Amino acid sequence: MSGPEDVSGLAEAVAEGRIQAADIQAVIAKTEGNGRVNDYSRPYALHSFEDYMMEKLGLTRTEVQGMCAMVMSGGCEGVMSPHAVAFSKTDVGEAESPGEKRLSMGVAFTRELLPEELGTMAQVDIVAEAAAEALDKAGVDSLDDVGYVQVKCPLLTSDRINDAASRGKKVVSTDTTRSMSLSNGCSALGAAVGIGEVARDSFEISDVCSRGDLYSEMISCSAGVELMRSEVVVLANSSQSVSRYKIGRAVMQNLIDADAVRQAMKNAGLAFDGLPSQEDLSRVVHAFAKAGAPWDGRLLGKRVTLLTDSVLGTRPVRAVANAVIASVVQDPAVYVSAGLVFHQGPVGGGVVSAIIEA
Repeated sequence: MSGPEDVSGLAEAVAEGRIQAADIQAVIAKTEGNGRVNDYSRPYALHSFEDYMMEKLGLTRTEVQGMCAMVMSGGCEGVMSPHAVAFSKTDVGEAESPGEKRLSMGVAFTRELLPEELGTMAQVDIVAEAAAEALDKAGVDSLDDVGYVQVKCPLLTSDRINDAASRGKKVVSTDTTRSMSLSNGCSALGAAVGIGEVARDSFEISDVCSRGDLYSEMISCSAGVELMRSEVVVLANSSQSVSRYKIGRAVMQNLIDADAVRQAMKNAGLAFDGLPSQEDLSRVVHAFAKAGAPWDGRLLGKRVTLLTDSVLGTRPVRAVANAVIASVVQDPAVYVSAGLVFHQGPVGGGVVSAIIEA
């Protein structure tokens, strides 16, 4: 993408017949904003993709929003290349089975949340319901088949805080940046409950953004100003799919855990010892990751400054994680959402997934 408004790549793919616009159910993108509350590259990109779909399909914005999840994640620090990945799903009827599980997807949406529901157990339960629906749509036989779960969720702004106050309601925090973490945390736990990874009765609201031992091994969340509902995208291998692709995942134990990236590639179906060959790398279609800064400010026992930069905040975390993953897959256009992360992989580590050609 040359900028947040650039939808030419998608338009070209549709024009060439590589993808059908009517079959697109999700677009997941990295835009070159600051990744914070006031990152307006996200809604700019969102409206650009929606406008393209509206014009191409002759639909209203509401109709496009009803058929397609649009996950815009801000922040392309370092060598991360701004890009978008479109996912389509088509019913092919009776088709010959490839003899193995292939990539499938399920998408679901919540209702619009109220500002006072963000960062509460209400948000957990609402997202859990949508995640369960998305999992069912993906045709998953086992949780082991789930390769990646992406949640897009809202955050608080001054206007939203004031709206709640005008109705006599209190929000979880008047710190809008803190609301990002709380919304992401509740969304991660809600999605984990919905797909059956975490038990609903295993945590309380006080555990959100505080318990480091409570995390998903496959969920990534991105909070933004551009919406008030949550969107859940489940990517998994399914026996019902005849896709050309497969997905695998692994857990990053720390920000420079390159072995986890290679393990995700192997879990997707690549077979190699040591380092992947050029032929192996040519089969890697895309990689997705969520990575977090170490809460204690240490990486492999050494002090780092990821939590003490008063200017950049945690933005360098994205640059570090992207550089590690890009060096493995030899492609800077990988999706990395990162910062001060809660319940999305182990503290100071994260989750990573790879999609390959079967």
